[in-house]
Amino acid sequence: MKRRKQPFGQNYLVDLTAAKEIVHLAHVRNDGCLVEIGPGKGVLTHDLLPLTSKLIALEIDPILCRELKKKYGDRDNFHLEQVDALKVDFGKLAPRFQVVSNLPYYAATPIIKRLIHFRKHIENMTLMLQREVAARMTAKPGTREYGSLTLFVQYHCEAKRLLEVGAECFFPKPKVESTVIRLTPRELPPVVVNSETNLFQLIHSAFLHKRKTLRNNLKEVNGRFHIEMSTIEKMGIDPSQRAEELTLKQFAQITNALEIKNG
Repeated sequence: MKRRKQPFGQNYLVDLTAAKEIVHLAHVRNDGCLVEIGPGKGVLTHDLLPLTSKLIALEIDPILCRELKKKYGDRDNFHLEQVDALKVDFGKLAPRFQVVSNLPYYAATPIIKRLIHFRKHIENMTLMLQREVAARMTAKPGTREYGSLTLFVQYHCEAKRLLEVGAECFFPKPKVESTVIRLTPRELPPVVVNSETNLFQLIHSAFLHKRKTLRNNLKEVNGRFHIEMSTIEKMGIDPSQRAEELTLKQFAQITNALEIKNG
């Protein structure tokens, strides 16, 4: 018998023990607002609703929306919106809120980047995503997973791995494992830079070809910036290193020493 294809690529969490553990780790405030992205069949929703005064569920699938409305539509604290999370103005949902989500694998990174854009409204995010992506977001310098996504996330948020969730906890069973992480938006970035735009352009260029050295990759930004390798060496940074060996603080140091080309 051929398995029905999921229209939005969902892998539904079906393990109730795992669901309860995720909800426990979320530390939901009973006097606040909670946003759940992609509630699916409502496994997390079921345990979240009794804990919060207001739950806003964002679901793109109209079939799932009908099912969720049947299950929870009579709850005063349940508010369902059929919407694409990549198009939501999260700033209009509530002044401040927590986020809990079993993120769809195909859209996890862009959704997180959008949430980070609206981070001033967010207390914290408890997110389940593909283990490989979670590893990149929580990576340390010098590891294979460390990259530009690591630095973007950790510049804006404190990132912590909370729980590993096996493929057997989902239906359909995915080919990958999952991890629950917590992202807590920072009040202030951990480093001071004169331009965030320049910082992330520098980081992007430094990681453009992971096997190349910092010296070779930084040639990619020389159309806009002027970078003296001797200046980098004076910071105690070896230009023959690869980008994955540099800390966020070191990238900030280089950014603040860039000379912007005019014209």
